[in-house]
Amino acid sequence: MPSLVKSRPFKKKKIYNNFGNKFKKRIKLIYPEFNIPLQYIWILVIIIVFIYWVFFVINNTILKPENYIQNISYGKYSVDMYDNPELYKKIWDLIRWENYFVVSKFKKREILSQLKSEFIMVKNISIVQQEKYGAAVQLEFYEPDIVVKLWDKKFWVINGKDFEIFSGNQIWSDTFFVELPQYTSGIDSIYGLFYEIPYEKFISDMWTIAEWFPNYKRVVYLPWALMTAVFTAKDQRVYINNQNSITWQIELYNNLNTFYKDASSLRIIDLWSLEDNMIIVQ
Repeated sequence: MPSLVKSRPFKKKKIYNNFGNKFKKRIKLIYPEFNIPLQYIWILVIIIVFIYWVFFVINNTILKPENYIQNISYGKYSVDMYDNPELYKKIWDLIRWENYFVVSKFKKREILSQLKSEFIMVKNISIVQQEKYGAAVQLEFYEPDIVVKLWDKKFWVINGKDFEIFSGNQIWSDTFFVELPQYTSGIDSIYGLFYEIPYEKFISDMWTIAEWFPNYKRVVYLPWALMTAVFTAKDQRVYINNQNSITWQIELYNNLNTFYKDASSLRIIDLWSLEDNMIIVQ
């Protein structure tokens, strides 16, 4: 006889932890999940490091009191080459009380430009920190085109501008120099020296003379006569006309020494002063 009661298969009932589910949901609300790409994390790290580095640099340069210049020393080379007190006073005014890192890194070009506007012989400036509250300055100079000697004064000349060279300066030691005559003794400057003869021609003429008379004793320029007197090693006085071709006159001088047997006994030789191709001798 069949059974009236039918058994059902046993199923394990899943018990839900409502408290745990509520806690997890609350955690998600308070701390949401972050899904940030790795490259953005690295960018954030780099920005933080950069900000720290900037702060470190500023703190050790701009904000340090010992980096502000109170004492200035000048290199021996600079002073020996050119010791114009006005030049070094200008440097003093430009960099004293300034921050060393600012003037040596960021304002150097501006400082150099201001120096060149007044002292065109200055080629470059170097500012180094050798001690706290101090800076050492070294200068580089251009070579002059020529040096003009006016009695006991010497003038450094470049690009048509001149500056007086002080006693003991070495900036002109390796440069050819020309003297002015005795009748210019009342003149304190060489202003107007290149009025009659263009500056470029004057410089070219002087260096041509120095090349063709390597053993000269003196070279004297006569500005109002527009002539140059060369005192040679043979105790000759050779006059050259700066209004005419220097090369042609030197060629005449060489022909005189070649074809005139008593040329060495001549004391005065005037090349091309009165007439073309005419040489006056004594």
